[in-house]
Amino acid sequence: MSLIPASRWSANLAHRILFCTLVSSVAVGSIGTGVANAQPLERARSAQARGDLRTAQIEYRNAARSDPQSGAIRAALAAASLDLGDADTAQKEAQAALDRGYDQAAGTALLLRTLLAQNRFGEILRGYPLVEAPDNAAVAGQIAAGRAMAQLGLGDLAAARQSVAAARRLAPVAAEPMLAAASLATAEGDRTAAEAAIDLALANDPDRQDALLRKAVLRISAGDNAGAKAALDRVISLSPANAAARVTRAGVFLQEGDDVRAQQDVNALLRSVPGSVPGNYLRAVLQSRARDFVAADQTLQRLSGQLNTIPEGLLLLATVKRALNQPGVAEDAAQRYFARQPTDARGAMLLATIQMERNRPDAAAGTLTQHVARGGNSAAAYEMLGRAHLAARRPREAVQAFTQAVAAAPQDAAIQTRLAAARLAAGDSVGSSAAAEEALRLNPDQAGAQQLAAISALARGDVVSAQAEWEKLSPAARRSPAGGTLEGLLLLLRLDFAGAKTAFEQVLRQNPDHLGSLLGLARVAAAAGNPVESERLFGEVLRRSPGNTEAIGRLASLALSDSPRATAALAVLVAAQTAAPAQPTLAQALASILIARGDASRAKAVLDTASLRAPGQPTGIMLVRSQAFAALGEWTEAEAASRVALAEDPTSIAVRRQLIGLMLRAGNRAGAEALAQEAVRIRPGDPAAQQMLVSLIQQTQGLDAALALADQLARRASEQPASLQLRGDLLMLARRPADAARAYAEAYGRMPSSTLALRQSAALQLIGQAVPSEAPLRDWLERAPNDPLALSAMAQVDIQAGRLADAERRLSVAAEQAPENGLVLNNLAWLIGERGTERDLARARPLAERAYFQMPNAETADTLGWILARYGEAPRAVTLLRQSLEARRNIQLADPARSFRLAYALSAAGQREEAVGILQPLLANAEPFAGRPDAERLLSSLRSGR
Repeated sequence: MSLIPASRWSANLAHRILFCTLVSSVAVGSIGTGVANAQPLERARSAQARGDLRTAQIEYRNAARSDPQSGAIRAALAAASLDLGDADTAQKEAQAALDRGYDQAAGTALLLRTLLAQNRFGEILRGYPLVEAPDNAAVAGQIAAGRAMAQLGLGDLAAARQSVAAARRLAPVAAEPMLAAASLATAEGDRTAAEAAIDLALANDPDRQDALLRKAVLRISAGDNAGAKAALDRVISLSPANAAARVTRAGVFLQEGDDVRAQQDVNALLRSVPGSVPGNYLRAVLQSRARDFVAADQTLQRLSGQLNTIPEGLLLLATVKRALNQPGVAEDAAQRYFARQPTDARGAMLLATIQMERNRPDAAAGTLTQHVARGGNSAAAYEMLGRAHLAARRPREAVQAFTQAVAAAPQDAAIQTRLAAARLAAGDSVGSSAAAEEALRLNPDQAGAQQLAAISALARGDVVSAQAEWEKLSPAARRSPAGGTLEGLLLLLRLDFAGAKTAFEQVLRQNPDHLGSLLGLARVAAAAGNPVESERLFGEVLRRSPGNTEAIGRLASLALSDSPRATAALAVLVAAQTAAPAQPTLAQALASILIARGDASRAKAVLDTASLRAPGQPTGIMLVRSQAFAALGEWTEAEAASRVALAEDPTSIAVRRQLIGLMLRAGNRAGAEALAQEAVRIRPGDPAAQQMLVSLIQQTQGLDAALALADQLARRASEQPASLQLRGDLLMLARRPADAARAYAEAYGRMPSSTLALRQSAALQLIGQAVPSEAPLRDWLERAPNDPLALSAMAQVDIQAGRLADAERRLSVAAEQAPENGLVLNNLAWLIGERGTERDLARARPLAERAYFQMPNAETADTLGWILARYGEAPRAVTLLRQSLEARRNIQLADPARSFRLAYALSAAGQREEAVGILQPLLANAEPFAGRPDAERLLSSLRSGR
């Protein structure tokens, strides 16, 4: 990120200096010299010529003491003081010059410049009324020009326009009216008129320094650096200590990358005026560009509160503090700059970068969202917004941001690759493949794109496509850690556990810190039915990367289950969190698990560390802290914690729901309702906000009031379509499915949708109307024949009605439309596999493999295991069928049909005794179950030794 992409900031500084002084350094007329004061005057002039303004001021003072009645000396002292930035002394000496008979027009102009330099605009307008005196038109013209500048300072362009006209009429050849006219034209955005006025001033006086300065600034804004430098060179040749000229020329040199010459101008300026704010600021810029951040920080400290007056001072301060690892100060400075300049991409991205580095992706996303909403629509801004959303685990929002980035930079292969990764994280493996292919089209060597194409195919469970993409990798890419990990995943998808383990271990031997392969080994152990090793490996992942979401998610899911391994999984999480107590994702997950398991005291202790209590923690941490307080009955602390969380993220429905519950418990019904109403206002059309509000009204005011509110929301276009389902949902919760079905039907008539059709069908099924329940689904499928959710729901109806061919046809279409939908794939695989022929099992197997890879749970393990058991791969089937049962503590009686399928696989794998041990107690129970006759025949066969 470049600090100085253009000379805009230097032009701004020059504008300020020019506006405040109107003239940087001009001759004040010849000064008569007597014997007594000749020597100090010579020394003063010599000092001015070499740029030593401080010495010049001292010597002019000496000359004034020698000749106290000389108006010319006083004027020269005033001009030197003004150049030094000592406007107060300059004002006093300019008035003294006038009092001693100095030229009235020149002296008035000088005095007005000193007042402008002090921003004393009101005093000018009150003390110097416009009087068009023909006998003293030159003075009147100077007053009119000064009034114009004061009026511009106050933003009164209409009055300034009148004053400029008067000044040009009264003093047509004087420079000040022309410069005032240029300032007015600049304020009105007319650069051509501004430059024309300056050229008129220079035509009368080619060496007029303030006119040359203004000419330079306009040339910079026009992109004419050569013209700007020519004007600035002339000013500096006339007045080596001219601050505005040195500042502006240094800015041009910085823009051109000529830091050496920029440093020369800065050094010359600071020799003349060591305390110069712009000079010291430029010194800090140069030190920062040279990466001498300690020196830059020391220079900025000398500027103190004056840094706020420099257009990009806070941006530089934030950059320097970030480099010095002072993130709190850096973020504060960047935040203040961003508040002033929300459209400046440098400020927005620097602030977001600091927030990301402080593990606050939500804050970074908020910053960048504000920036792009105000027109900062660069590809870089959207790309960084996408990364922030990914870090905050919002992949869908990340996809939207990366899509915008691609639109802004369609030829950028790297952004296409990030879009592919985001789509994969959002579950859109088809879209991920498309983006990865586009990245490869743009740049066949784009790092990671080929691997992403293969991984996207893997995410769909598409072994053939994944293998094809892997084979496209170069030999070097296959040998890379990413390539080796990809090979292991392919083998894992084929349930080749030994091969997958070998592939991952080979990567780890060459790259011991490669996290992806370690995760792969943990997945292999889990899939192969080795939970102890799987838990150990996931624990090792957390030791190396405490915030790893997959490891946390796997262990958390197990710890919250009723599996015999729940306690062991919890112990692994506790050990990992103890080793990394400041990691917020891990702490939040562990605390949530402990609360769910009834151990809120330990949850509170997990969250009660200095780092996790520091400002800027993720909203989830504060929410879980509130939940822990509430579970312990510490209601005041719970409400305080939830309010802190809400202040951090006002859009969070989970936080509002928590706070609403606490407020209701405290009897603050009005406050709770106001909080829910606010959620609907700030998140229009959000179904979660709407449901929270109507549920609260039902709880506090009754069902009728909630239904009335639901109808009110349904009439608002801004709340549709989600609001149309509220009435039906309320009636379903009230156990009135018939009324709910009618409500859904009415809403469907207003605005048909898949959601309303599915809900109406479900309500009709609850009241036993099987045939009518098909009607909403059939109607919607006529409108949207490829809707995967509706097809899946209709397939279930078909199965219940015995229309298996129709069900298979619908599920096949649904699987084509939603190839990443594990539920659809599993049900289709089960339906085909139940026919049991070798051909059908061969068709069902890849579908079941894809379902299991995408959604590895008891149901998909059961489907795939049963298909493999009959397909002749009994050992692998045993592993999967064990998994399908081990989620339940009572394995024998949890699901008799699943127990039979495990026994069948065990028998086929040669483990006859264990098969008998399962079947005997299973069949001792007289309860019927699907497959009982087959189980009885199998037990008889095993007993007879067949």
